[in-house]
Amino acid sequence: MNPNLLLLIALSLSAFSAQAPQMQETGPAIEPAISADGRWLAFASDRGGSSFLHLWVRPSSGGEARQLTAGLHDDDEPVFSPDGRMLAYRSEVNGGGIYLIPITSGPPRLFAQAGRRPRFSPDGRRIAYWVATNSRSGLFVGDVSGSQLRPFHAGFHSARDPVWSPDAKYLIFAGSRETSTDSWDWWVSSAEGGEPVATGAARLFRLQHLDGPPSPDLWLSSGNAIIFAATTGENTRLWTLSLSPDPWRVVGTPRRLTSGERDERTPSAGPDGRVLFASRTQNIDIWSLPLNADAAAPKGPLVRLTSDPSIDQRPSLSRDGKRIAWETSRGGNFDIWVKDLVSGNEKSVTSGPLRAHMPALSPDGSRLVYDVHDGEKVTIVESGFQGGEPVRIRQENVGQGTFQWTAKGDEVLYFHREPPGSVGLMNLSSKKRTVLLRHPEFNLSLADARLSPDGRWVAFPVPFAPHRSRLAIARVSRTVIDNERDWTYLMPETMNSFQPEWSPNGRWLYFLSDQTGRLAVWALRLSAEMKPHAAPKPILDFPGVRVTIAEMRPRDIGLAIAKDKLALAVAEYSGTIWSAWP
Repeated sequence: MNPNLLLLIALSLSAFSAQAPQMQETGPAIEPAISADGRWLAFASDRGGSSFLHLWVRPSSGGEARQLTAGLHDDDEPVFSPDGRMLAYRSEVNGGGIYLIPITSGPPRLFAQAGRRPRFSPDGRRIAYWVATNSRSGLFVGDVSGSQLRPFHAGFHSARDPVWSPDAKYLIFAGSRETSTDSWDWWVSSAEGGEPVATGAARLFRLQHLDGPPSPDLWLSSGNAIIFAATTGENTRLWTLSLSPDPWRVVGTPRRLTSGERDERTPSAGPDGRVLFASRTQNIDIWSLPLNADAAAPKGPLVRLTSDPSIDQRPSLSRDGKRIAWETSRGGNFDIWVKDLVSGNEKSVTSGPLRAHMPALSPDGSRLVYDVHDGEKVTIVESGFQGGEPVRIRQENVGQGTFQWTAKGDEVLYFHREPPGSVGLMNLSSKKRTVLLRHPEFNLSLADARLSPDGRWVAFPVPFAPHRSRLAIARVSRTVIDNERDWTYLMPETMNSFQPEWSPNGRWLYFLSDQTGRLAVWALRLSAEMKPHAAPKPILDFPGVRVTIAEMRPRDIGLAIAKDKLALAVAEYSGTIWSAWP
């Protein structure tokens, strides 16, 4: 038997424990689905040396797994039809959508273009799913034949992740009626339509500090329990929360499904009451895309620059792309490392008990600045790329940082968090600081400001809702930029955009956006007057779940641009499947 598919028969699980893995593989075995009769187990995996996730199925009692899907694209989010004869799943082929495939034999067929996370109704007649379009997301319900696909509560600005009630009469989903996330909640609606009811889940999540924001995953018949994944701190765990009808409201408080310390997500309910779920491991490394940055033209595939089980993030490149610096947890604490990309030699710049943070290489790559954190005390430090004694530039008991050098290399762009948050230039010789940009409501968002290569313009994100911002640009002058009349918006509110970075010639602005429903790198061409010359275009997309930036904090990604490449931190995932009793 293939050792990667060895079934560990140890399913005598006590309540709130998940100590025996259902299956283990060297590559990821994630997003499990179990048939209603308990006979079949499906999952997504890249086993067999594939660089893409595909669907596999095997008897749940054990035995060899059989590959169902193939191709140069990812397939994931499988779910069984109630009769166990077919799977619905998300595929990234031809732009992405929901497909149906028999588990015995036969080709897949397209069910819904652009659809995500399908869910069969318990009677097997319909499928509910959601679609992301620009800055919005919406629900759809359709007959299994695919002949009638209709919007479901199209009046919601954002709605996603529908889940059927056990009797197929209701759907619960996460969404907000308006652009503002203040109206975000879990909602329950009759499957035939009618006015949806807010359950009050959002308030409980805020009180419990459960982030995500969480979406419902399963609706169990026992106690109207909803199983969901939510993040606390750096960890994602499975939780359960009960619903009460008439009107539909959450009752009690969320409680952990398990007591383990592993990552937990994508639960699937078995007929015997067990819940199967995926436990992922994450490895964050620095990757690079060959690129003609002055033309926004990719020149090759994404390549890995670092390979270490620790976290490598927030890279900074020299202008010629031959040197790179980044922060890493290799020593147990975050330190700064550098690498010569020509020779391949790399080494640590810092090593000690204090966190070193946010390195920025000078344009010629000979020097770098970074921050050192000692409790509330933050020190800006300058060091040589080749080493030597570091020089303290400035020390304060308030959040501050440096993140960009000017073209001459005599000043750095700095951020100061003390209200009102400000961005300015600091002369490395005199230590004199000159404020360029200041706003009492933006504060931390200003830490993402970037100066144009000629020093005449500054680009920055302007937040207008939680987790949403639009890029703006302002001319640098002797007057502090502190009012909306001082800048010009480069993006409409419909395009969430942040983390700007300039091309070396100053004619392209690179940035991160989730415009397609997942986080990707985009570029905007600017005219000589610093106005959009054409619509933004995608540069680097991550359509799958194996290698992605989808769940990373944008500032940790650390988008960096040089003349011949871009660099960023990317997460790679592997996983195993576990089981637990709710």
